[in-house]
Amino acid sequence: MEDVRKWRQKAAIYRLLAEFYAGDLSAGQEAAVRIGTLLGISPLVPPVDDEGRYDFNRLFVGPQKLLAPPLESYYRNEEHLPMQEETMAVRAAYGEAGLELIAQNKIPDDHAQFEFYFLSCLLEAVCRYQGEALARQAAEAYRRFLQEHLLLWVFAHLRAVDKGCSSTYCREVAGAIYHFMRWEKEAVSHEV
Repeated sequence: MEDVRKWRQKAAIYRLLAEFYAGDLSAGQEAAVRIGTLLGISPLVPPVDDEGRYDFNRLFVGPQKLLAPPLESYYRNEEHLPMQEETMAVRAAYGEAGLELIAQNKIPDDHAQFEFYFLSCLLEAVCRYQGEALARQAAEAYRRFLQEHLLLWVFAHLRAVDKGCSSTYCREVAGAIYHFMRWEKEAVSHEV
């Protein structure tokens, strides 16, 4: 198992990514900085400006058709519809961990903000219950959720961001997320 310091770093990154996708654009810049520190890279994310805010809304919020919907179901079913089988599978994973969304049925459970937040909670549990069975269960749930959910759609989402974005801010945040998720994919693929 990875050292606790790395688990905490990753938990903080996932928490910031959840905040970013929930609309706190400054969290995207902070996440990129922390990803850079963890991976030894230097993302060049400029401060959030009006262009970055406008681009964020075009990509993830609306009111027009979203250019990069932050929903697992959009990328994993042929109809690109929310609240499908994929959403229910994510809801079930949350339920297995004893979590239920307050915003259930308002924002789909498979929205990036919730998936990132869930991973943060699991990593925080690994740190909190270090050496106990609960830590091993949380670590296994984290690995399984990455493999069965986030890693199956996040790269397509990030390609859509790259294709649809017009601001350096959104492009650089997405680039940092891409590097982090590639690193995570490599890590879970080598676990026994």
